[in-house]
Formats: sequence, structure tokens, C-alpha cells
Amino acid sequence: MHRRTLAGLGLAVAGLVLAGIQLVHAIQQTDIPVAIAVDALPFVAMGLALVYAGYWLARDDAFETTAARVVIWGAGATVAFVAVAALILFSQQVTMGSLDRATYLTVDILTVGALTGVLVGLYDARSRNRRHELEIERDRVEAFGRKAADVNNYGRAIASAGSDDAIAAYITEAISSLTGIDETAVLRLRDEEVELLSNTVRAVSAERVAELARAVREDPRGDVIAHADSPPVDVGETVSDVLTAVVTGRGETTTVVVAVDTGGTVTDEQDRKLLELVVAHATVRLEKLVAQPA
Repeated sequence: MHRRTLAGLGLAVAGLVLAGIQLVHAIQQTDIPVAIAVDALPFVAMGLALVYAGYWLARDDAFETTAARVVIWGAGATVAFVAVAALILFSQQVTMGSLDRATYLTVDILTVGALTGVLVGLYDARSRNRRHELEIERDRVEAFGRKAADVNNYGRAIASAGSDDAIAAYITEAISSLTGIDETAVLRLRDEEVELLSNTVRAVSAERVAELARAVREDPRGDVIAHADSPPVDVGETVSDVLTAVVTGRGETTTVVVAVDTGGTVTDEQDRKLLELVVAHATVRLEKLVAQPA
């Protein structure tokens, strides 16, 4: 059972018990319905508010790591308020005849303290969760900024590359840097011939990589496509994802990138868009090299 479920259940039970005690105390003190309502309703409502807080805590998975803090806040405030009640009562030298009323006052203050502590705890937990989310977002933005800078650097390097092999090496390095996938092949297909410009793939044979390239050579040029669920060619159980991209396509010649992941790396849409920028740089440079006179 999740910690938040246990914490929420505990708060709900405590709220029900306090609401029941408040109702019993109101009935014990008077037989007048209006007086019972005035005395009981506010504190019964506080008890039921604890029940709702417990339900909210149990069902919201955002409190999974901070549920204990909510309970600690509630328990701490309860103890503090009870201590205040005890100080008030004993400072007034409560007599035997007024002990019943002292019990009522103690339970009233205990209910207020429990609800106050839980509400403060929930606010504290939500504030911490929000701060954690902001830290994650900040780290994500910083990581994206670093990757975007890498794309710019690789773009400049590709633009000045003097050969197809150099461009293929930069593409391989860029995929490793941007996604963490370090098994990449860049292939040139001419009719039935396959030329490996760069190949660091170890999990899949060169023949199977060539089959992958042939299977995707008609894909839209420049798009980085993830084939995690259904790769076009059987690559074995050790491979968790396959990325492919058609860099250039001129006549019967096509340049294809195949990246194979075996480590469970997750490439999101943002990473693929950055890779498409690298592919675009490679497309422009390869076409310029082809157009240059021999």
C-alpha cells in the first residue's frame, strides 16, 4: 500500500473519530437543538474536513513522497494546540466540578489543531512539489540549451567537412551526444549496393543494418523516425529502439542513418527535432559535395 494511502486513511479515520466525539459532546451538554447545532456544527465540519483532506491525500499521487510531512505537520500542530489548552486550563486551576467542560475544550482545541496542521502540511507539500517541478523544468530547459548549442556546433563542423566520411562521423557523434545512443551507422545505397560511411553498431549485424536502411529509404527525407514498437526489420530482443533518417536521395543513390539503442534510452520529440536539424545540415553539405566538380 502506498504511503500516501496509509497517511490519507489515518487522517480520514482521525477526522471521523473527532467529528463523532464533537457530536456526542454537543448532545451531552444540552438538549436544545439550536444550541447543539451551534456547538457541534463548526467542529464536526472540521472533523469532516480532515476526512476530505485524507481522501485528497490518498488519491493524489503528487503527495507520494511528501505524505509523511503532512502527517507530521498535523501531529505537531495537534500536540501544540493541546499543550496550549492544557496551559490555559491548568493556569485557571480547573476544579473537579468543571473537568467535563475542560474535556470538551481540550477536544475542541485538538480538532482545530489537527485541521490547522494538516492544512499547513498540505500547503507545504504542494509547495515542495511545485518547487521540485520547477527544478525539473529548469534542468530540462538547461539541458535543451546545451543540446541546442551542440547542434549549432555540429552544424558548423558539418558545413566545413570535406568528405562524406567526415560528415558521417559528425552525424554519429551528434546522435551520441544528443540522445546517448552510441550505435549508429550511416549508409549509402546505390541500387543493390551498400556502402558503410560510418558504423558503430555492435548489437546488430552489418547485413541487418543494411536491410533496415533499404526498408526506410523511401521515408520522407530529413525526418527522424523512431521505430520502438515496430521496426521495419527484425533486430532482435536486445534492441529497445531504432531511429532512422533519410539524409539525401538523388536518383538511385540514397544516404540513410540508422541508430540502434540497447540501453532503454528514451528519445522524445524534442530530441528528434534537434537531430533533424543535424540531418538538415548534413543534407545541405552532402549535396554541395556532390555538386562540386571532381
